[in-house]
Amino acid sequence: MRPSLPDGRSGAEENDGSLGCRRRTALTCTTVSAVADLLGVDATSVSTDSPFTDLGLSSTQLARLTAHLEDAMGVEVPLTAIYDHPDIEQLVEYLAMR
Repeated sequence: MRPSLPDGRSGAEENDGSLGCRRRTALTCTTVSAVADLLGVDATSVSTDSPFTDLGLSSTQLARLTAHLEDAMGVEVPLTAIYDHPDIEQLVEYLAMR
């Protein structure tokens, strides 16, 4: 039997996919915010399924995006990941697997 957490839950909820969902949501918010900052626009105007180039990000800005994400996540995000996963949704799926 699994020991209870301080709030009385067993911890089984962590294995139902909700943790992965929360992680993806957090990664999406972080990435959207970083893209919005780089573009100087409001985060609500950033499409998660438009290619980074269609959003107006230059190659220099894409390199900066990796630095923003590395700082936020604490892990290396190679520049090639941006080109291999060319929009926020695809990039978040990749990052969620790391």
